[in-house]
Order: sequence, then C-alpha cells, then structure tokens
Amino acid sequence: MEDGSDAPVPTALVSLLDEEGQQIGVSITDSAGAYRVEASEPGIFRLRAERIGFATFETPLLEAQNEDGAYTIDLVLQTDPFELPGFTVMTDRVTDEEADREVRLMIGISPASLRYDPMGYDEIRQHVEVGRTLYEAVRAGNYAGVMTRWTTDGPCFSLRARGCLPVYFNGLRLRGDFVADIPLDTVYRIVLVTPTDGSPNYPGGALLLYTEAWLR
Repeated sequence: MEDGSDAPVPTALVSLLDEEGQQIGVSITDSAGAYRVEASEPGIFRLRAERIGFATFETPLLEAQNEDGAYTIDLVLQTDPFELPGFTVMTDRVTDEEADREVRLMIGISPASLRYDPMGYDEIRQHVEVGRTLYEAVRAGNYAGVMTRWTTDGPCFSLRARGCLPVYFNGLRLRGDFVADIPLDTVYRIVLVTPTDGSPNYPGGALLLYTEAWLR
C-alpha cells in the first residue's frame, strides 16, 4: 500500500529473500495490491518491494516457524517520483561491460555469441516511455524469427512455432500468469537464449530478465 493514503500499489515486484539476501521467490501485486509468495520450508526471510515511482522497501528479518503457516504482511511504499522522458546519468549505474560479465556467468557463454543481442537499459526505457509491456517490448524488439502469442497460460515466446520458451526473472522460472504482469520498468536487461546458442545452463533456450541490482 502507498504510505499516507493506504491506496494499493499494483504491479509492484515483491521478492522473498533468505538471510544472505538471495532471492528465493517472487510475486507481482495485483490491482488490489495483494501478493502471494511461498517459501519451500520454514526459516528466516526478508521481503523486498520495488516499483517505479516508489522507493524500494525492505522488511527486517522475519522468522517463519510453521511449515503450514500463512502470514499476512503489509508492505508500505513511499512515493519517489521518477521523471519521464529523459534519463538521469548515475555514476554508480551498472555498465554494459559489468552487466555482460554477470550475464556470461549465469548463461555460461559470452552474450556476444548469442544469436540475438541482449536488450539493454536504454532500449527498455524507450519501451517504458510509450507504455509497452514485456510482451509488447519483445514483439517490437529486434528478434526476427521469434513468434509472440497469447495462450491460456499467458504470453508465449517461441522460435519457429516450437514450444514456449521458459521465462526466468533473476534466475527464477516464472509461471505463465506472472509473465504478463512483470513491470517492465524493473527490468534492466533482457537476454534471449536460443537452443542453437550453446548455453550449458539453458540448452533448450530461455527468455531471461534481470534487474540492475541482480547484475551488481
């Protein structure tokens, strides 16, 4: 909810982090600001909420003791205006070289050897400015041969009418109904891996989404 008004904040990205700060779950808030994220076992966790126009919010460490327990936790976001169009140059922003180095570690090959060039920050911001979603951004991107369509499970990205490529957000595979609601303004890099690229980590291909924080 929004601080001061209790208004819901839709399409916010909610991440479940372990004690070391590693993301182990992710969810997107719906139109009522509700979210659901699950842990595989009891433990100590932290929740982080991100949305453009709001300051990133993190809870203190929370202990979940009951394996079958459900906990209601309100996340309060404070407004932090983000001016569009235009970009603010920040000296601590992840550079293309740094992002490519991290992507290489995660996919097992150099991004330069991929069939499709990764979509970077500036290009993603251009899609954000005109209100495009992830589905529309991929459809409008320079991905000749990639088919985009809607299915009963959500958006589908496929190569030459083959099955839908799995979509990963910061290394976690997303359900189809989550993919449609990914806020594009939280994405810093889009990497499309095809089966012929030779990635040992994604031999069947995948659409990979990364936030800037994940690439640091």
